[in-house]
Amino acid sequence: MKSSLALSIVSLVVLGMNAAYAEAPQTGSGTGTAIAEPPEVPPQMPVFNFNLTAASNYIFRGVSQTENHAVMLGSAKISYDHFYAAAGAENVDFHNGIDAEYDLSAGWTPSLDEFNFDLGAIRYGYLNAPTHVSIDTIEARGAVSRKFGKIKLGVALNYTPNYFGTKDSGTYFEGNAAYAITDQLAASGAVGHQAISAGDSFSTWNLGASYAFTKNLALDLRYFDTDSHRFGSLYFSHYVAALKLGF
Repeated sequence: MKSSLALSIVSLVVLGMNAAYAEAPQTGSGTGTAIAEPPEVPPQMPVFNFNLTAASNYIFRGVSQTENHAVMLGSAKISYDHFYAAAGAENVDFHNGIDAEYDLSAGWTPSLDEFNFDLGAIRYGYLNAPTHVSIDTIEARGAVSRKFGKIKLGVALNYTPNYFGTKDSGTYFEGNAAYAITDQLAASGAVGHQAISAGDSFSTWNLGASYAFTKNLALDLRYFDTDSHRFGSLYFSHYVAALKLGF
């Protein structure tokens, strides 16, 4: 009697194991253990962006770089994950033979909670400089921004130990804000201060609006000014119209 009961229990256990084996997903290992296969994640592809801008003036931190004349700017950018590299070029006029500028930049754009960072460096290079004139400059850059509904606020800090050939350090600090009025229309502005260890530091500000006709074409109208009109007309107030094509 005990033998029959023991045999019945063993048979039930074996049948239960067989049933469990039959229901379990089978793998190439030959066992009945269910092993979760990791989902296939498609490889992330680099993103390319190109921009072409025509503007009535080239203003850099409140100061005209084209003797208050028009400018054409072109740039290309490649982004992968949170990293990017970019290159751009534009015409300039410094009355010393330099007639073109090129900009090379690279950086890392991580996020923390709702804050977006931009940490990197940019090189400003100049073509056709006179002999013994070197104003090429490399700046380290750090910026952070955050959105609050339709409002975006940000701050940025740029630093160079060699401010455009002066062999003195330069630090530029800026606070900026933008407000999305509609899906196509946005207002924005910034206030900045360029500190130069050799002197002649100055402050600058701008205010304007951008309208996107399409996702690729936008018009920007902006007012620029500085607190250093004593340095000449390049530091005067400017009203600039810029048409930007991006893809």
